[in-house]
Amino acid sequence: MTDLIAAIAVLPPSTWQALLFSAVVFAVFMALIPHRFDPTRFINDKVKHALTFVVLFFLLDLAWPTANVPLWKPVSLFSLGVLIEVFQSMTSYRRFCIRDILANSLGILVYIGLRVVVLSV
Repeated sequence: MTDLIAAIAVLPPSTWQALLFSAVVFAVFMALIPHRFDPTRFINDKVKHALTFVVLFFLLDLAWPTANVPLWKPVSLFSLGVLIEVFQSMTSYRRFCIRDILANSLGILVYIGLRVVVLSV
């Protein structure tokens, strides 16, 4: 596992920042399209939310590497999730859902837990 982390860390943060930006744009796009156009609509919605935020946090961690998890990282991702829900409430085909925010938060917490476990090995 340490070899994998070392291999991933070889790429410069600017590469990860570009990937993070692309992933955020993609996540917002997917969150705002009508359900009938969502190619992942058959996957459990809450699982998608949690996995998306695990991946976003992973990219965020690589884009701005730190020895620990500063508060701004989970707060930024949590805020993004709330902002997406606000944007959805502005459409006629999506709605604000507190359970989605909870699923996003679970993804954030899962990533923090995985990070602690992986880095302690």
